[in-house]
Amino acid sequence: MTLKEDQSPRWYKSLRFRMAVMMSLAILPIGMIAVSQTRSVTEQAQQNSELALLGLTEQAAAEERIVIQRAFGLASGVGAFLPQMLENPAACSKRLAKVLENAGIFNFIGYVPISGKMTCSSTGVELDYTNTPGFAEAVEAETPRIEVSIDGPNGEGSVINISQPVFEEDDLTGFVTVSVPHSILDALGDDSENEALLDLLTFNENGEILSSRNGADAAVANLPLGTNLAEFTTVAARTFSRQSVYGEDRIYAVVPIEAGKIFALGVWDKDNGVSGQISKILPTSLFPALMWMISLAVALFAVHRLVSRHIRSVGAQMMRFADNRTLLTDERTREMPSELQNIQNSFLVMAHSILRDEAELEDSVRQKNVLLKEVHHRVKNNLQLISSILNMQIREAQHDDTKRILRRMQDRVLSLATIHRDLYQTSSGGLVNVGELVREIIERSVEIGTDTAKNIAVDVQVEDVMLYPDQAVPMSLLASEAATNAMKYVGASENGDNRMSVSFTRDAQDKCRFVLVNSLSNEAAPESTGMGSKLITAFAIQLGADIDVQRDHNQYQMTVSFDAATFELEPGDF
Repeated sequence: MTLKEDQSPRWYKSLRFRMAVMMSLAILPIGMIAVSQTRSVTEQAQQNSELALLGLTEQAAAEERIVIQRAFGLASGVGAFLPQMLENPAACSKRLAKVLENAGIFNFIGYVPISGKMTCSSTGVELDYTNTPGFAEAVEAETPRIEVSIDGPNGEGSVINISQPVFEEDDLTGFVTVSVPHSILDALGDDSENEALLDLLTFNENGEILSSRNGADAAVANLPLGTNLAEFTTVAARTFSRQSVYGEDRIYAVVPIEAGKIFALGVWDKDNGVSGQISKILPTSLFPALMWMISLAVALFAVHRLVSRHIRSVGAQMMRFADNRTLLTDERTREMPSELQNIQNSFLVMAHSILRDEAELEDSVRQKNVLLKEVHHRVKNNLQLISSILNMQIREAQHDDTKRILRRMQDRVLSLATIHRDLYQTSSGGLVNVGELVREIIERSVEIGTDTAKNIAVDVQVEDVMLYPDQAVPMSLLASEAATNAMKYVGASENGDNRMSVSFTRDAQDKCRFVLVNSLSNEAAPESTGMGSKLITAFAIQLGADIDVQRDHNQYQMTVSFDAATFELEPGDF
């Protein structure tokens, strides 16, 4: 995982998210109280609106109530004096006609005995109700009855028949029937007083529609979908919302007109008036949710304004300083709270201290490099001076053995001088390109060790192998000794060629391999002191290398393998 990945926290670890969670927990009790209070207020508002709607419905149905109650009152009054007049049907009919004329709004009054044969009526016409549907049930029930008749007793159109039982000594003798024309009920009321009232219906305990201000067809269209009006005769006044038969949203209000017998159904527009207030009552959770959202918005804005943006500004300065060591003070620093300004100032002090320390360290490193290069340069010059002295001694030497020994010593000194020259010239943090050194050593050894009698084919396969001086010096000296020995013993093989091959490689596992192969002749080898082999062994021990030597009558092969060492501080290097 990279540093930038570590510095990219997940969203749920952000200050904004945690602030939102803590704020939500902080206002949770207030929110619960608000929900409870809002629910209470909403329920009270709902109840008040329903009561107001029921009151308006009852007020709208007041005229229907008056007409129906007058009809019941008229029937009760007629039933009180009617038994004395039944013996004279003509006089009875004449009396009922006079009563009907005084009542004004009704169009029929009649008395139906339990036999079903009516002889006393306001029209004077005798009618037989024996086979009329529901008559037998009415006689058996002995209760007031309200029903709709399409033609009416006198054939003058649709009416509502209100039948009041007549008793004589607690025995049912018949029913006084008063007919209220639908035209009278339909003309009642003024809908312009409340535009939200779409229709006002009346119905009996069986759920049969008695009247509608908009007519029978409109009454059916305005009924609540999938509802039987008889369901509302067993409960007190109530309101409910439902779609009409035509799929329109309506609010319905049911109020009793005559207890247990006649009911009024108000059909109200859902979007107007008091009914509109009921439909527009908001859910109880809306206000607490709005309070929570507003509180969070204010809290998050405050966090952003006072904390987040300033922290991002300081963080951006830190990232910029970490990337390219630049310091740019944000213009919003003056708006920071004092606590964040202290953090900003502490960072700036630390950053300037780091820049100052790095500058001093860089200057120290530069001075160290200059001094170190000067040391290597002086050592290289001293070694070259020693080489020159040895060269003078070689020229003055009288014996070939002495010259050979001095020349071998001079080669070793020049190898050391070459290493210090590379250390002086290198800028790779103290690393030396040993591959290049090996190439130079082989070329110099071939140049010095080849005489006119030898024609040696040299194959050098050397990679650029970077090593620290602790391994570069012994490796270079080992290569020099190996090349000198090879030039000393190289000879023509059975194929008649003089050859020498050198390779120096480093693999992906930092394993270094130095391989030197030279041909051998069948002639007797020159006398050897064994000094070269001893030096090669000593240098291999310094490298921690393994030496593998293979020799036959035709060639000599030496393989040196070792691991490239990493830089390790010695005690006192810091």
